[in-house]
Amino acid sequence: MTISVPDTRQYPLVANAAFVLADTASGVGAVAFALPQNAVVTGGQVIIDTAYDSGTSDAIEVGDAGDDNRYLTTTSVAAAGRTALVPTGYQVANANRNILVEVTSVGTAATAGAGRIQVAYIVEGRATENFE
Repeated sequence: MTISVPDTRQYPLVANAAFVLADTASGVGAVAFALPQNAVVTGGQVIIDTAYDSGTSDAIEVGDAGDDNRYLTTTSVAAAGRTALVPTGYQVANANRNILVEVTSVGTAATAGAGRIQVAYIVEGRATENFE
């Protein structure tokens, strides 16, 4: 048996969303954007531009309705910086199309915090050009 080699290719797509402290309630996932059905996350990052400053700790998770930390497990956002997402090869099902950002603050309420999420993905079965 041989593998059928496709002659089509697709460019990766990137979804990008900015968020600020007021966009999230502590411990509750906020929808950053929706991915298309059959999307496969191939990479991405969370960039914290303004550190969160609650009294004890601040952390972020990135996931979906099926798994709230599918792409990023609990990571501190108490300092500005970049954290890579961990793509799983998960093919997005309709129920899990919304990418959720969940910031959890502990202690005195945060007064500042802002960042961006970028998710790179392909869509299974999509083609943007022919290879040959």
